Amino acid sequence: MTTKKALLTRSAAIALVGAGTVAALPALADDFPSQQIEFVTPYPPGGSHSLHAGIITTGAEEFFGVSLVSTTRDGGGGAVGATEVAEATPDGYTLLFGDPTINSLRPQVEDLAYDVDSFVPVARINYSPAVFVAAADGPFETIAEMVDYAEENPGDLVYSSDNVNGWTYTIFELLKARTGVDMTGVEYGGGGPAVTRLLGGDTMAYAGDISVVGDHIEDGALVPLCVTDDERMEALPDVPTCTEEGFDVVFQFWRGVMAPAGTPDEVVESLSDSFAAMVEDDGFQNLIGQINSTIDFADHEEFAELWEQELADMAEIAEMAGAED
Repeated sequence: MTTKKALLTRSAAIALVGAGTVAALPALADDFPSQQIEFVTPYPPGGSHSLHAGIITTGAEEFFGVSLVSTTRDGGGGAVGATEVAEATPDGYTLLFGDPTINSLRPQVEDLAYDVDSFVPVARINYSPAVFVAAADGPFETIAEMVDYAEENPGDLVYSSDNVNGWTYTIFELLKARTGVDMTGVEYGGGGPAVTRLLGGDTMAYAGDISVVGDHIEDGALVPLCVTDDERMEALPDVPTCTEEGFDVVFQFWRGVMAPAGTPDEVVESLSDSFAAMVEDDGFQNLIGQINSTIDFADHEEFAELWEQELADMAEIAEMAGAED
């Protein structure tokens, strides 16, 4: 696949620094951090990002020495918030709560105001698969029944989606590519609004995070169809993986902290260490558990390696799913 923007690898970035860009980097304050840090969430309230961001910023001061202020900058399917952080001063005081779609996929298939090399990875907090769900009063209760319905009623199956080239969008595109069935997605800008439309009867299905759909599964409003992981979820042990059901749809969604490119290494390391201490805290783990989520932490070095591989993987997924510019 030919991408619109060249990917800047870590080795290339090092080469640029050696070529004389060091002087452009901001000086590291000896007392970093010395003021509050803005933690930008690029999606509307109600989705998994905002739920996790609320927990992360609640008790941050104990581990950072300053407060993390959660700021919502939704719009453009996450591009508005990502652009704001990409253009911020690279001093560690403005961070993005990123993910695979806005950081790895969309910059490769769309003309955005930022590139994949506009950020440096700080820490991955966790990752999770999606859960395909359907309305409890709908015409299907398994993923096979949903695919059969779509095949028998071309174009009639309407599902809630987040954004073009977003998480839900990509998952359904993968399913459609694997099965050849016709389904219609309607983009609502984020997981919260998308689930609300499903619950309201405007759509018939959705695929998203357990933190967004878990309570609705528990109260019987939504039926879980399958999960997009290699193994079953601990929170939903009776729900099969999509692969178990005969559909090769595996997609895992990470939530991680990104800083603007050019942020000094010492600042990135300091931030990474603070996040590492936070995720070990019993109180933090308890709060994460309350939204049926888990922790799978990666520090800045491990996260950078994982992200570099993902950039190549996402290019393949985009081509297979037929993502458009």
